[in-house]
Amino acid sequence: MNNLVKPADLKSLISLPEYIASVVSMDSKGFFSCVNPNHPDKHPSMCVDQNHPQYVHCFSCQASYDLFDCWALINDGVTETRKNSAGKEKPVYNFNAVAIEIADHYGYTLIGDPANNLPEPPLPEPEPEPAQTQTSNDSNIRAQLEAWHASLNQTDYLQKRGITQTTAEIFNLGYSALTNSIIIPYGQDGYYVQRAINPIEKHDRYRFPIGQVRVYNAEALKECKTVFIVEGQFDALSIMQESGVGAVATSTSQTRLIVKTLQKFKEQDPTINPTIILSMDNDRAGQKANRALQRDLEAHGFTCYVNPVNGDYKDANEFLVKDREGFRQKLQHVINQPDNWLDKYYADIKNRHDYPDNIPTGFKNLDDELDGGLQPKLYVLGAVSSLGKTTFALNIADNLAKQGRHVFFFSMESSKREVTDKLLSRASCLSNGHKWTQLQVSRGAWLNNAEDKEEFDGLFKAFSRYQRFLHIYDNRVKASQVKDLVNSWLGNHPDEKKPLVVVDYLQILQAEQDNVTDKAKVTDSVSVLSELTKQAEVPVLVISSLNRASYWQDVSFESFKESGEIEYSADVMLGLEFAHREEYITVQKNGHVELNKEKFDQRKQEVPRRVEMVILKNRTGKTGGHIFFKYNAMFNSYQACTEKEAAIANNFKMLYHTKQVGKPVEAARIEYTVDPETGRVTEKNQDK
Repeated sequence: MNNLVKPADLKSLISLPEYIASVVSMDSKGFFSCVNPNHPDKHPSMCVDQNHPQYVHCFSCQASYDLFDCWALINDGVTETRKNSAGKEKPVYNFNAVAIEIADHYGYTLIGDPANNLPEPPLPEPEPEPAQTQTSNDSNIRAQLEAWHASLNQTDYLQKRGITQTTAEIFNLGYSALTNSIIIPYGQDGYYVQRAINPIEKHDRYRFPIGQVRVYNAEALKECKTVFIVEGQFDALSIMQESGVGAVATSTSQTRLIVKTLQKFKEQDPTINPTIILSMDNDRAGQKANRALQRDLEAHGFTCYVNPVNGDYKDANEFLVKDREGFRQKLQHVINQPDNWLDKYYADIKNRHDYPDNIPTGFKNLDDELDGGLQPKLYVLGAVSSLGKTTFALNIADNLAKQGRHVFFFSMESSKREVTDKLLSRASCLSNGHKWTQLQVSRGAWLNNAEDKEEFDGLFKAFSRYQRFLHIYDNRVKASQVKDLVNSWLGNHPDEKKPLVVVDYLQILQAEQDNVTDKAKVTDSVSVLSELTKQAEVPVLVISSLNRASYWQDVSFESFKESGEIEYSADVMLGLEFAHREEYITVQKNGHVELNKEKFDQRKQEVPRRVEMVILKNRTGKTGGHIFFKYNAMFNSYQACTEKEAAIANNFKMLYHTKQVGKPVEAARIEYTVDPETGRVTEKNQDK
């Protein structure tokens, strides 16, 4: 191929759309995110002219730009703009300089053009062999890079960024006077970027003259045992300069390139498995990129840790510039301890001082038993039918939403409509004593009453102010789907408070695998949900059904269906049962339990029902506690018993378990008296 061309012929030999696509993102229709630099347009207005692809067209001012115009604009070669004969603004630049840059970049030699004052070249030499063409092009690119490298003494920018001359030599950094940019080669194939020293806009800092965006210093991923992944090339250079370990750079939007590059190297050499330390910029986008990249890398079997080396600074290079010695010490610390375990442990201890992560449930008596509230643990709540285990969980969810805390409620028994009916019914119960049952809410019973309608409208508006924190899902899901959804939300909302996750209920979660037993299904589900609490550091409240024997027996570990795995994996196990169960249960001397069904049915109809919660297990706190509530089933509302009410219930329970074997409690009650002030139960003086 003959590489001798006239300047005007460059327009036909070089694809303008391909050049534009190497600089900005372009869709399939030829549109790209670019404002016209010739006028104050705040929105993208330029695209490739489909009818004349050698031109870029601005549909705002109707101006058109060819290859030379675009090159000059992109590479800061424009000195001014002037109006042409048609009244359109056109860029003014040094034609000769731009022509030479374009020719050098694409491996062409210019033939003189008197109109443009270019010198006449020597007579053409014989065409080289095809095999020599690439070599010639490579030589031209290398020569240009060397020329830029030799020009580094024309700027002190690298010194200001803390980059030494030795580092500049190793990585062949250069300087272009035409574009006032630092030249950063990406490898041996001629690909480079230009880092503008004085960019007009932030997005103009980096120029990508050819090819597609790629990972800077990618070879380190297969050559080094420890590799840092950062955002900027100067960050990578700073780390390599001060530590001697590998570092690569990519943007937050191109993290998938890291995975693809590693996979490619892994195919070439299966033994490649560097220790990867993720240290993107110390901002929200960088933190999000760290988490996303960690998930992707670990999913593909690569060893990686999030352990930013930035300290209190935005990035590694800023740390280097502000405190070189501190940066070196931090680097060495991170390299020696890439998992950051001890630092995370210490930070966690500090953060947990005075239980700042505890989430109040809205029930003080329960919070007192749980060391301040909910923590990142797996809570399992079990109860028999008619005791309102779903309602209790909904009450907690409602309380947390009012605090501005997000709650993910997975309801597999009730529809989203039914759950909302229950929440509004409870709200009506708590509002000035005016109450609508769930059924009345569902049927709109207030619509025929103007006063009720006005009151309900106010109630609904109050509910709507915090309902955005309630995420209700009424489809059957797997535990793994719960985990994925919550993790996805956390990844997109890093600044939000940790949410509560509620699953209603355990036994009807979909199985993780087909054709498994109920026991295996529960085992898998509990294991996944337990993993969620540890990885995402969120509390998970799981509702569980109990076996039928629990109607007349004290709730215990054995009450829970498939209790083996639940007992093993749960951090906290809670059981609900009727309070004053001694009123309908008689224990014979042989241990046999008799249930008075008539009295049991009466208890179920009580308004409110007296309910007792037992702390069966608390991995990091006290167990055996008894908490008493009043449950108004009609209005889906739980209320904590007063201290006196709880004292009465608790004392009768103790007496029942210690003295009343073989005696119905009705008879036992005659023999005891209750102090109306303290609730203390004492035995009456007996002659017998």
